[in-house]
Amino acid sequence: MATPRRSGGRGRMRGQNRDRERGQDPAVVVGAGPEKPEWRDPDPGWQPEPGKADEWRGIAAEIGRERRPPREQVYPYLLIRAVVGDRGIRPTWPPASCWESPDILLIDASYPGEFDPSHLVISPVAGRSYRVFVRIWNLGLFPAYGVHVKAWAVNPGFFGAFNQNDPYYQQHLIGGRWAELSDRTRPDCTAVIELDRPWKPDLSEVGHHCLLAEVGCPLDQAGGPLLSNSDRHVGQRNLEILTGATSPMTLVGTLGGLVPDGFTLEVIHAGPVILKTMQALTGGRLEGRKEIAMASLEELRYGVLTKTGRHLLTAFASEGRSVLVSTERLMELGGTRVLDHAGGVRRFLGEIGPTGWARIGTTTDRPLDEALIEGLARLVDASLDVSARELAERLGGREDALHALRFVLTDPTGGLVGGYTVIVG
Repeated sequence: MATPRRSGGRGRMRGQNRDRERGQDPAVVVGAGPEKPEWRDPDPGWQPEPGKADEWRGIAAEIGRERRPPREQVYPYLLIRAVVGDRGIRPTWPPASCWESPDILLIDASYPGEFDPSHLVISPVAGRSYRVFVRIWNLGLFPAYGVHVKAWAVNPGFFGAFNQNDPYYQQHLIGGRWAELSDRTRPDCTAVIELDRPWKPDLSEVGHHCLLAEVGCPLDQAGGPLLSNSDRHVGQRNLEILTGATSPMTLVGTLGGLVPDGFTLEVIHAGPVILKTMQALTGGRLEGRKEIAMASLEELRYGVLTKTGRHLLTAFASEGRSVLVSTERLMELGGTRVLDHAGGVRRFLGEIGPTGWARIGTTTDRPLDEALIEGLARLVDASLDVSARELAERLGGREDALHALRFVLTDPTGGLVGGYTVIVG
């Protein structure tokens, strides 16, 4: 018995497929069909419940937060550290300083070799050239490609949000470099990158500097204001080491002269918390010393212990007069409760007014740069041109210890403007 032939059916199917492949319209268009009947409104008088939409939006947002992975699990997470152990959380101040980055590094340009911590320079000198290195990190689980690192030099002072357009704080670009970083599970998630050109501080400049660095890539972009206390992409190095017969008072006067009316300058001894940063910036070596040791806060002769160190002095200008108040004297009027609150000292001094200032501090017609030098010298019972070594001895602590003095500027609301650290010994 003969088997029925089916090839004609297959042929018709192949023909239909070819028609569709050639772009001919199918017999039934998607979405075509008879119009749906008009549905009757089940509740013509219904009105939306006020606030219900916002409630559901909030529920949806909460679910999104619960199930959304952290950014560093999906994208690169770039960082220039503010302190040793930094994981990118901002702000850091208080209590951790944001202007003592251990990741902006200098080596004298006369050394031609690979990066070597034993050749690090802590205090650059005007007229010499320096190779600039920036240590960058990727704490994300995705590699960072097209990473761009840049660095700038700025006059010493309190570079912050309110003065980025001030001519004094003009940012002078040093250079840049492109790089790549692996994800955080690999050793090369961090790298020390040398900029494409050396930096030569100009002889006509003031002699001390702030250094700023920024890192970014297409998947983790930088490019905002250069604010190290609010942006992990930005690192800042406002730190100077002055030792031996060198006097720190010229730099102290410069810092005092940069305090605007209405702003407050507080002088705080950082204690040993800065030791790891010092080791990172110096490679563990400092000329003329067997080791780097920082003074213990408990051994100091002056100041009051707070969560940020040992508070020594507060200075500000008011109605053309300079006001300086030692923290120990401030305690006599019950100021202990305000030391650990942002802007607390200045608000407290505002409450007690000029009469109180005269009782516990010094008011003078001299400008704040001169008054700050006098106030710091008077605090430790030293001359106006006291050397770094003598200032360290008068502050107290072991003989070979270094003392880190943080000069912290806050605005009238108590918000941080910036800081500068002077280390003496």
